[in-house]
Amino acid sequence: MYILEIIAKILKNRRKSKKNEQGTDPGYICDHLYLPIDSAAEYLACNKCGHVIKNNK
Repeated sequence: MYILEIIAKILKNRRKSKKNEQGTDPGYICDHLYLPIDSAAEYLACNKCGHVIKNNK
């Protein structure tokens, strides 16, 4: 039973990594919508892809 759980865990991780690779593909185009991720609004993150930048304002 333990071996089956390990195999299932490996397969789940493979599927998740394939989904993450699609988002980081250089050909992937995102219409960035930046929202503040801290109370001081020093850092902004894209709502769609998770790209993080420092707020220059």
